[in-house]
Amino acid sequence: MKLDLPIVDDTSIWDSWMAMLNVPAISAAIELGIFESLNQEPVSAEVLAQKLDYKERAVRALLPFLGHLGFLNEYGGTWKLTPLAQHYMLSDSQFSWGGIFRREGRMMKRHGLLIEAITGKKQDQDGRDRPAESWESGQVDMDMAREVTAFMHSHSIAAAVGMTKTIDFSGVTRMLDVGGGSGCFAIALAKLDKNNRCTVLELPAICELANDYIADAGVADQVDTTSIDMFREPWPDGYNAHFFSNIFHDWSFETCRELTRSSFAALEPGGKILLHEMLLNDSGNGPYPANAFSLLMAIGTMGQQFTLPQLREILGSAGFVNIDSRNSYGYYSIVSGEKPA
Repeated sequence: MKLDLPIVDDTSIWDSWMAMLNVPAISAAIELGIFESLNQEPVSAEVLAQKLDYKERAVRALLPFLGHLGFLNEYGGTWKLTPLAQHYMLSDSQFSWGGIFRREGRMMKRHGLLIEAITGKKQDQDGRDRPAESWESGQVDMDMAREVTAFMHSHSIAAAVGMTKTIDFSGVTRMLDVGGGSGCFAIALAKLDKNNRCTVLELPAICELANDYIADAGVADQVDTTSIDMFREPWPDGYNAHFFSNIFHDWSFETCRELTRSSFAALEPGGKILLHEMLLNDSGNGPYPANAFSLLMAIGTMGQQFTLPQLREILGSAGFVNIDSRNSYGYYSIVSGEKPA
């Protein structure tokens, strides 16, 4: 199977997908009194979360997203309603659209998931909408494994091929793809150079599925799998690169530090850690796709999107040096660090 990039990138597809969050974000903000509270007093995300007894991680993801929709402006760390929100989002406005968004929100599953993420109060939702909980436990049934692996493969395959066109992998010969899902990134690297050897580290059910993707791609002689719980079992040695795609954004800062320490301990001296993530700008308030993805992470995982300085701190705390970032494909970047030789 040949892997050629399409003649257009997938940014417009991402924009269309992330637009699914527009109505739930607005309806949740109305239901939870966020517009009303900010109309009383412009405050930071931290202060707003404390004031309303909401989860700060979710509030930090929601406010920039509402800003991109035109309802909020940020001034020196505080958030203020725009005229658009004052006229159309407040309940006492004669032009309020609250009736529309309350009704629409009740008919959308992600409205309830977002309410739960912000308030911390369980809603009547299907636990399968939060697959990170299964990965945290180390137990993933085959039905969920099949669904999530196909989901991740769909939004990663173009980025996997794209990164091989923009990132220098010349020093990478033995790569461990940590939490590698379908193996699409390992497959793309194997297609780049027949001398590359890659291993997908995953839970047993995912490894079983990844082996089919690898065989279908015709690279089973270069790519294999290993069934390891990355949180509870020792990592294999003998690799000069560890690759993480959309892994760090699933977890808390401290869990990411644990993963980074595990990587540093298992990597060969001189080896590289490679993080494939959609980065927020240094302020954390843009760009729109990264803010939208961070809001999605608040709904379905324990994590969030990161800024480059945040990832520099996490990698540096484990001992990695020469930490750098480069756009890889579409909205994605590769953040790299080296283990001293």
